[in-house]
Amino acid sequence: MLKKIKIYYEKAERFFHPLVGLSSYDKYLEHMKEKHPEKTPKTRAEFFKECLENKYNSKLSKC
Repeated sequence: MLKKIKIYYEKAERFFHPLVGLSSYDKYLEHMKEKHPEKTPKTRAEFFKECLENKYNSKLSKC
């Protein structure tokens, strides 16, 4: 039962986070661990602050 809940949560996260413009911090940590183990990852607050800045300070005009 818990395994099914976890699977549904992971699927929902992949759908809803991009929908509202937020990337997954857990996925970021996995990426950093695999691809850049020598670097210190950003904190959760730093990560989401950067995501929001990238989203709202885009050079593209939005109408």
